[in-house]
Parts: sequence; structure tokens; C-alpha cells
Amino acid sequence: MRRREKTDGNKEMDMEGEAGAKQLRERLLNAQKILVGIGTEWDPKTPERRAKITTAAETLRRLLSGRDYYVITSLEEEGALALGIEKEHMAAPFCVSFTEEDWKNYTAWLAGTLNRNLVLLELGEDFKNPSLIRWPFEKTAMLNQKAVLFRVHKSLSQIPDTLKEKAVPIAADSVEFLLACGITEEKDEQEGTNGCD
Repeated sequence: MRRREKTDGNKEMDMEGEAGAKQLRERLLNAQKILVGIGTEWDPKTPERRAKITTAAETLRRLLSGRDYYVITSLEEEGALALGIEKEHMAAPFCVSFTEEDWKNYTAWLAGTLNRNLVLLELGEDFKNPSLIRWPFEKTAMLNQKAVLFRVHKSLSQIPDTLKEKAVPIAADSVEFLLACGITEEKDEQEGTNGCD
């Protein structure tokens, strides 16, 4: 049975989620590169959900600021654009504006992650298009000895046995997870952190 504790803003994060957030924070401190995959949990279905996603996207942008990162998303045009990620750091294959050159830039960046301290942060990806984020993230984690995969999803956080030493499953809504472990600019300045607290 999981123990749940209240966090800021009346959000709940269970102990597993808190442990995952702590591990993520520690790995981000030493990460040379960060690859983020954003899935359908980030698709706004209601105005309330849209507001939460907007805030979580701001948190994500602060977390990635000044870092060597790339974001790949299975979101369509509106959802991908709402993330506010710079085009040169994002691959969004389901957007009309996505080009072959964008894909080449992404794969070139990805090739440069081999033998680097890499954090793979998979946020809310399901099995609608597993060959875009889920399976490639698993393969990258398996091939790169210095990589760790954090898979955050409300119901699909499972990882294969072959990655149990290199992956952290976090059974939580990925938007709520980022909000609950979110960073604020004033907190960062006070504590000198660049990760989930």
C-alpha cells in the first residue's frame, strides 16, 4: 500500500513519486544531455487541464534552461506548440510544419548522446505510437551505459526487465508529477537547484 502525502498546491504525490522525483533531481545535476519525450497525457482536453499543462510546460522549460536538451513529442500541432519549446530543440512529427530536416537535426543530436550522461525523461506517452518515443527511449537506455530512463505515466509506467537497473518507473500523471515536483525561479535562486524539488 502506497502512502500519499500532500505537496504544495494541494497536489498529492505518493512516496514512489517522491522517490522518483529525488532520483530525477540527482541525475539531472550531472546530466550532460537531456532527452524529453512528451505524450498524450499532455493533450489538453478541458480548460482546467490546459492550464495545468501550461504551468507544467513552464516548469519543464525552466528545468531545461541552459542545458543540452531535445524534446520529442507525439502531440499534434496545437499541443506541441503550446509547450513553448524552441523549434531547434524539438521534434514534433505530427505537426504540419515538421520537416525532414527537423528529423535529421533530432537524429544528429541523438547520435551525440552515446557515451554521455543522459537523462531520458518520458512524460505521459502511451502505446498509440510506441515506435516514436517508448521503444526508442528503451533502446537508447539499453545502448548507452551512462543513460537512465524515467518513465512517468498514470497507468503505463512499466519498464522491461532488461532495463530494471537503468530505469525508474513513476506511476503518476506526468503533468501532475511535474507540477508537484516543480521548481520556481525564487526557489532555484535560494537553493541553487535545477531540478524537481
